[in-house]
Amino acid sequence: MSTVVKVPLRYRIPWKKIVLYVLAVAFALYLVLPFYWIVAMSFMHEVDAISVPPHWIPVDPTLENYLGFIHPSETQQLVGGRAIDETPYSLRNSLIVATSTAVLNLVLATFAAYSFSRLKFRGSQVLLVLYLLTRMVPGIAIIIPFYLLMRTLGLLDTYLALILSYTTFALPITIWILKDFFRSVPRELEEAARVDRCGWFRAMWSVFLPVAAPGLVAAAVFAFMTAWNEFMFALFLTSTKAAKTIPVVAANFATDFNTQFTVMAAAGVLAVVPPLALALLFQRKLVQGMAAGSVKG
Repeated sequence: MSTVVKVPLRYRIPWKKIVLYVLAVAFALYLVLPFYWIVAMSFMHEVDAISVPPHWIPVDPTLENYLGFIHPSETQQLVGGRAIDETPYSLRNSLIVATSTAVLNLVLATFAAYSFSRLKFRGSQVLLVLYLLTRMVPGIAIIIPFYLLMRTLGLLDTYLALILSYTTFALPITIWILKDFFRSVPRELEEAARVDRCGWFRAMWSVFLPVAAPGLVAAAVFAFMTAWNEFMFALFLTSTKAAKTIPVVAANFATDFNTQFTVMAAAGVLAVVPPLALALLFQRKLVQGMAAGSVKG
């Protein structure tokens, strides 16, 4: 009678998965830690924020840095007082300019992208490449002519100057995003609407655009982010709190006299909240729009 000898199986360490998990965690920390540090610093006192070694968790949390935008203390008025006074106005200005830029880009890009995706005409590819080439021109190369043009038109320190400048930079990419997504929408939907005696505008509004909603959201969020984060044109084209945006005002917290890091961190948190809330609100449609635009070409 033969006996069966059981040989223990060797346990293989999944090194590949371990390396992937470690890299994923490291990348997540790389993205999250800077934002966490800004949030934590915004609830600290200035002494704790500049201490060595740093306090990663606020020892004595305070709302003084946020309340300073409403009723600044004597120290806050002395250090970066003008920036503190202008922060609420700059948030309003950024919200108006970014929203208007997103809407204007969406309207213009929708008609342009629909033409490129549905109509065949000579030179369409060349025209698309020219759109991208205009986006590759650095802003510093055209800021002076743009400034002179806005001064001639009397638009300096106005919302319109910022909206027009931001639209010129966001529109080419917005057209490319919508063009790829519109091509993924079946033509049969429009043909069915035409059979039901729908005109072109009604078919676009009732049939085509609802189906293309994820792509529209992705394009709108991109244009909003572009306008919200832009600094150089806002610095040259605005001079008072009537039109200054949050990136320009946030830079004014660093003065020759001193820098109050905790108040600057609080301003940074307030500046991040609107675009972060927008991205979380439209997260599903944003991912769908970007994924469809990258797969369908």
